[in-house]
Amino acid sequence: MKYHSKKAMCNQMHKHASKKEARRCDELTILEKQGKIKELKQQPRFPLRDKFKFQGKTIREIGYIADFSYIDNRNKKYIVEDTKGFRTPIYLLKIKLLKFIMKDCEEFLFIES
Repeated sequence: MKYHSKKAMCNQMHKHASKKEARRCDELTILEKQGKIKELKQQPRFPLRDKFKFQGKTIREIGYIADFSYIDNRNKKYIVEDTKGFRTPIYLLKIKLLKFIMKDCEEFLFIES
């Protein structure tokens, strides 16, 4: 759960970690219905590092879960979006890893709101 935020509903359909995230979900849903974006996903998971063995023990995959991802039909960009209230050190590290992995993909855009 996000820090000091209350769960909120998006268009009375599903829960989000904050009111800000729920509002953004409503906005993106409208944009998708208008045909401005497509393939809207909520809570998409991005693997940052596969699981591996270390001294005989399996270390879990490292992943990042964004709030939304979609394709912007106007500029043909794949957008990954996160609505943040508080940026934890782990969040900042995972975003750096995601940007490093996607650095050569010109169609990729990360948005933090």
